[in-house]
Amino acid sequence: MNKLVYTTLACPGWTIDKVVGAAVENGYDAIDFRGYLGVTEIIESDAFRGASLREMAERIRDAGLVVSCLSSGVKMSSPTPEDRAKQLDALKRYAELCEPFECGQIRIFGGSTKGISDPVPNAAETLYAASAIAQDAGVRIVVETHDDWTDSAMLRKAVEGAGWPEGIGFLWDVHHPYRVNGEAPETSAANLKDRLWNTHWKDSRALPGGNGAHQLCLPGEGDVPLAGIWKALQSVGYDGWITFEWEKKWHPEIEEPEIAIPAFARFMREIAAK
Repeated sequence: MNKLVYTTLACPGWTIDKVVGAAVENGYDAIDFRGYLGVTEIIESDAFRGASLREMAERIRDAGLVVSCLSSGVKMSSPTPEDRAKQLDALKRYAELCEPFECGQIRIFGGSTKGISDPVPNAAETLYAASAIAQDAGVRIVVETHDDWTDSAMLRKAVEGAGWPEGIGFLWDVHHPYRVNGEAPETSAANLKDRLWNTHWKDSRALPGGNGAHQLCLPGEGDVPLAGIWKALQSVGYDGWITFEWEKKWHPEIEEPEIAIPAFARFMREIAAK
């Protein structure tokens, strides 16, 4: 099946040895860094500098793993030129980390469209500038269906507006378009398939009252149609990363990583075998 990954959002208190050990023990192929030891943006962490960074990268490689993606907090929607410059500067700093990790992707968010009169051209301008950073570093930028960009057609328009620049593609967080917009998996897959390079997976149960309220839960215990999403991905020939985004960092009440990380690996192998 496709390559299995989990993000460090699942285990905000774990050292690199524990992160690597859990990946190997449960048959994962890669690690996606979204924070480390309490620091959300890894470009701000001393662990990702100098000798510490090289030791971390070597530890991952020695275990037969790779770093699939560096999940940044960079946003493509920028209300001012000053904010755009700030976002692009952070992106450059993430790109510098890709080389020691031999990592080929950086995740960015769509961000908020508040205060932006025409969000698609605004985002396209940022993406065009980001593509130059990606090409210089030899990496790909994947924009997630997140924030105010959970509508996959709208996200596609932003990349189209930038002229489909080399190195810019999509990360389909399979939870958000369905939960926020009620978007069918087949629609998401069709809109994103041309540049679909990564996926994030999570499950949840809808809560009474509507308005998208939900409770995160272990995969297969919620009402997000994960098996249907898997089929939609296969129908468009997707062969990229299958990334488990267990948001323990943001939701301490959910199950511990020792439970969730093995559960996702088992779940994905089960639906892939059907």
